[in-house]
Amino acid sequence: MVEVVFWGAMLSAFSGAAVSQATGQPPSEPLVAGQVIEKVLCAGSPGESYALYLPSNYTPSKLWPILYAFDPGARGRIPVTLYKDAAEKYGYIVAGSNNSQNFTNESPERSIFAMWQDTHQRFSLDVHRTYTTGFSGGARTATMVALRCPVCAVTGVIAHGAGYPNSDKVSQKDTFLYFAAVGNQDFNWGEIVELRRQREELGLPYRVEVFDGEHQWASAEIVEEAIQWMQLKAMQMGSLPRDDTFIGQFFSEMEARAKEAENRRDAIAQLNAYRSLVSDFSGLREVGRYGEKLAALKRSALLKEAFKKEQDEIREQESLIQTISGQLLRLGDIGIRDQSGLSESVREGMNQLKQDAAHSKNTEKRLVRLRAFHDLWAQGIEAGQAELLAKHSARAETYFQLMADVAPDAWWPLLLLAETRSAMGNHKQAIKDLREGIRRGLKNAEVIEKDESLQPLRSEPEFQKMLLELTAK
Repeated sequence: MVEVVFWGAMLSAFSGAAVSQATGQPPSEPLVAGQVIEKVLCAGSPGESYALYLPSNYTPSKLWPILYAFDPGARGRIPVTLYKDAAEKYGYIVAGSNNSQNFTNESPERSIFAMWQDTHQRFSLDVHRTYTTGFSGGARTATMVALRCPVCAVTGVIAHGAGYPNSDKVSQKDTFLYFAAVGNQDFNWGEIVELRRQREELGLPYRVEVFDGEHQWASAEIVEEAIQWMQLKAMQMGSLPRDDTFIGQFFSEMEARAKEAENRRDAIAQLNAYRSLVSDFSGLREVGRYGEKLAALKRSALLKEAFKKEQDEIREQESLIQTISGQLLRLGDIGIRDQSGLSESVREGMNQLKQDAAHSKNTEKRLVRLRAFHDLWAQGIEAGQAELLAKHSARAETYFQLMADVAPDAWWPLLLLAETRSAMGNHKQAIKDLREGIRRGLKNAEVIEKDESLQPLRSEPEFQKMLLELTAK
């Protein structure tokens, strides 16, 4: 109910034609176009800020599309930097929230509203071309804005590594464009497969790209492809003038994908290519023959078998994690004395998944086991974060240490351990955790320096020494 009231208030604040252009006098500080600006303070919203990229040829005399970006760690600079080249090439403003994040008591709506209000005060924006993007929990936030913010009128979502908010299902009303990118080792791969199936059945616009990788932001190449698709759909819908050279190039690339998929007898890739050729180019190119190919593919045994194979992989992942997932859940509910045996069981089970993946000669089985491992690892990290948020530091410590043990190359659980031990007053161990995190790959001094949970360590000479060493590298 609170959320509905909030979006209603936002609608009232930005009703009418004001949303199509600047709503007032822009804040006074100058903003440099053509470079990533790490922190723009939101006027009238203390503590709220966003990273920004303005195309180098930005001028308030025309309307510009805008992309609102959400990183799960509130690091707006990361998506803004990722998107800046495509934004420069195609003329998009990119604003990345420095406040909206996973595992916080703060509601994301307030940060979204502050960023929305500030950008509409500062810039000349095209009301017909508002987009959102995000990774993991940030992808769910990006989709939430499209689903629940009526004044935002989001044209399209670019989701990395996750889809809809956990409480939402795909609906016939979700007519906004949806581009989803997911790694083939990502534990949310099955979720994106299901999302693709649902939008396909409902005839809703979508594109799905699967890349080689884990749970992560997709590459700059996939980001550009997503922006290109939004451009194409804007031309198709009439909100952007036609560019026949661009359309022809995109069409030829998709034809080449379709041909390659046919040669590999890859039914899913054929479905993606044929559907794009039919739905994305209707009214822009002659697509009749691809409509016939798409219809024939949908009737084929090849596609039915491919769908079955996907569902088998999803069910196998669920089966592989079931027992260990239950053990992880119980780990936070038992006393410290009883945790040792259960932790060891979780550790052995997760290590076995990694070993099975490493020794499997079957690609699908290897990927399923990697997804299962990453699924459990994410569950462990999230359980620890929930305990830390609830100020159950000892429980959080148990989860983070376990996840650090089963993923000896990952620095993230070491940073979380440092935050936890800092909260517990164990400064010496917290600094050791940070040093281990640096050894594992935590190379950005800014991540440590700006982490508010590590502020109690600032008075420690060893902490300052570590920061100086990291900055000098």
